[in-house]
Amino acid sequence: MLTPAGRILAFRLLVLVAGLLPAFWLAWQWWHGELGVVPEEAVVHITGRTGLILLLTTIAFSPAFRLTGWVGIMIARRQIGLWAFAWLLAHLLAWMGLEQYWDWPWIWHDMRDLPYVRYGVAALLLLVPLALTSFRRAQQAMGHTAWHWLHRLVYVAAALGVTHVWILTRADYRLPSLAAAALAALVLFRLLDAAIHRR
Repeated sequence: MLTPAGRILAFRLLVLVAGLLPAFWLAWQWWHGELGVVPEEAVVHITGRTGLILLLTTIAFSPAFRLTGWVGIMIARRQIGLWAFAWLLAHLLAWMGLEQYWDWPWIWHDMRDLPYVRYGVAALLLLVPLALTSFRRAQQAMGHTAWHWLHRLVYVAAALGVTHVWILTRADYRLPSLAAAALAALVLFRLLDAAIHRR
């Protein structure tokens, strides 16, 4: 029987596995040539999907804590959020390196002319201050209210990420539809929870 501290440690290890396992799987697939005809494109898509799923999971941790009251969820929230940021940063770097070959004029051209690229880059840029201020000292330095308002940008970043995926999708809309529905449900829960607490 695990102690409360043991359960929290086990949950944090589970979050660690969730962040690392896709990387091992992707490396294995790449090494064995199982990523399809254009493996570079597969890497870009897999890193992006993984990052978006982890980002939505990060947002879902707050409602999960509200419903369960288990402190382990909030302790691991920063960890899963940083994993989401890492995967989305890897997504951008994979796109620039594997698809654009670090051709900066062409990269700037796509950022300027392609809406889905602008949405994706904007989402990642919004996550940068959240990642930099995700530590306890930053929260103490900013004050809880300012820190709390800043970290609400995660909802905007997630909406931009879902829009990015939706525009890119050509046939199978299951992932963007599920992501959009999940984000809408999370936003609705947040609004209802805030209204209840104001009362």
